[in-house]
Amino acid sequence: MKLNFSTKIISKVFLYSILLLITSCNSSEFKSDAQVVETTNVQVSNNPEVVNTNNVQTSKATQSDDGLEQIARRLIELYDNNNCKEFFNAFPNTFEKFNQLYGYDDETGARRLFSQTEHIPYFFKCSEVSDRERLEKVIRIGINGKWDADSIGEFQLLAHLLIKDHPKAAKETLNNLPDERAASFWYFLFDSPHPNDKQNVLSFELMQSALGKDSKQSKLLAEQFQKLRDSDDGHGR
Repeated sequence: MKLNFSTKIISKVFLYSILLLITSCNSSEFKSDAQVVETTNVQVSNNPEVVNTNNVQTSKATQSDDGLEQIARRLIELYDNNNCKEFFNAFPNTFEKFNQLYGYDDETGARRLFSQTEHIPYFFKCSEVSDRERLEKVIRIGINGKWDADSIGEFQLLAHLLIKDHPKAAKETLNNLPDERAASFWYFLFDSPHPNDKQNVLSFELMQSALGKDSKQSKLLAEQFQKLRDSDDGHGR
């Protein structure tokens, strides 16, 4: 009987040890899992690289559209109130913005102010703006410009007449720019569907004469005009 009792005691102690070991292992595994989950949550919530880029891009596009809409409304209001000085100031300063407001896109159609053709001559005729101010802004808009019909074509034509009437002031303004930017303006001014058209060639010759054939701007103009003529395949663009 004593032997059996001792055996039972030993068996219970052994079984208890096994249960204690198993419980301890499970507890450790649970703590380990909990730590992993907690760490993962911290990493996700604090990781600065996890950004929804689609939402950011959409937000920027929306802000850009809102800004253009505000400018368009402002220009219409100033034109309707015949406030040409403020209209001139609010008018876009770059070709990109000018095109976004007055141009035409083959995929999305007419831009916000495409139909407001009266805005272009109004911009050029404002008597409250000096010729120097007008020249400087027109040249800024023309840089990186590209010919198109309608408002862009009309702006190009009126810019051409402005330069022709004030060649000295135009040269001084363009001479203050890097050559590549001045050249870009001349490229835009003579860009057309048919650069080799006789009237276009005559306009180039008259402009060269007004600038002085030996002047820097005349030479830059000649280089850009030749590029345009070389690109002409006779079928327009």
